[in-house]
Amino acid sequence: MNQKIEITKYVIEKLGLKSPSERSFKAWIHVLWQNPRSKEKGGLRLTPRGFELLTNADIKYYEVRLDDNDLTFENKFILWLDSTFDCPFFISRNKIYFFNEKPAVQLVLFSGNLQNYYTAHQNFSKKVDIS
Repeated sequence: MNQKIEITKYVIEKLGLKSPSERSFKAWIHVLWQNPRSKEKGGLRLTPRGFELLTNADIKYYEVRLDDNDLTFENKFILWLDSTFDCPFFISRNKIYFFNEKPAVQLVLFSGNLQNYYTAHQNFSKKVDIS
């Protein structure tokens, strides 16, 4: 089952809401996720309301203060974020919240600088050949 669907079902259950119909479940997907399409990996960027609901469901998150205040969130960069992180995340102007410890620690190692993290990730994925 898709991770997005599992998380949505868990949040609905954890908040004590009645089991939704298929139509209202699709509405919940739109409420929680920036990208409502089903993907095998990624696509777990939360909406502001989705972030609020996950925190209300007592799901542990990790907050990382972003170092680069003049970072521009261009489409290519947002798509990269969306496809890179395999856990729910919410990004604001100066913070990013992960619902998994691993990406939070990785970003802390880059002093909260998403641009450096992005550059390093791009360079590493181009140079490594595992054949």
